[in-house]
Amino acid sequence: MNIRTTLAASAMATTAVLAGSLTMTSTAAPAQSEDRAAQPGTQLTFTVEDCEGCEIQLTSALGTYAEADAGKVDIWSSGTRTVEDGAVTFTIPTRRTWGMSATVVAPWEGFTGYKTTVAWRYNGKLQGDPVTLEEAVTKKKAAACWEGVRSREVTVPLVVEKVRVRGVKKKVAGSIAFVPETQSWLKPMREVQDGVLGSQDVNICH
Repeated sequence: MNIRTTLAASAMATTAVLAGSLTMTSTAAPAQSEDRAAQPGTQLTFTVEDCEGCEIQLTSALGTYAEADAGKVDIWSSGTRTVEDGAVTFTIPTRRTWGMSATVVAPWEGFTGYKTTVAWRYNGKLQGDPVTLEEAVTKKKAAACWEGVRSREVTVPLVVEKVRVRGVKKKVAGSIAFVPETQSWLKPMREVQDGVLGSQDVNICH
């Protein structure tokens, strides 16, 4: 893997405040379980070369920043899964793929102060366009939000490469993560530096 010098992207995600509490009774629990079972599910597999041990987590949040500040955005997160033999698979409710972001924590990363986030689309690219590492490190904007799918099984290749980034106190090893074929995306387009997209909080997608 090539080690390139880059500056870490400033995290621009909005802090989502979850308000209110959920009271569950024994009579409501069976109905909720049935609802979950009835939801269409998607088996989402990421194939990732040269990233054994990388930890990937998914988050879905659809709404506006104002709704997020008011605690009105339904935020969902998966558990963390580890890449083994070049792949990692999640089984999730299909509706959670809409407005989904994905973070990657690689074994080589230093104290960056953010989580590397997958870029589903870079500025100047349209859905289906190929993306190389050489192109990715020149980009200034990227989308952290996936439009999602309705399929029951989806495989998405990811590129994760080791790069040098500006950490909290000094330059450290970091990562750039993107899809080699531009996917359908949702707003906003966030500013990045040298293609590196980082998040300190939930990405609110709309």
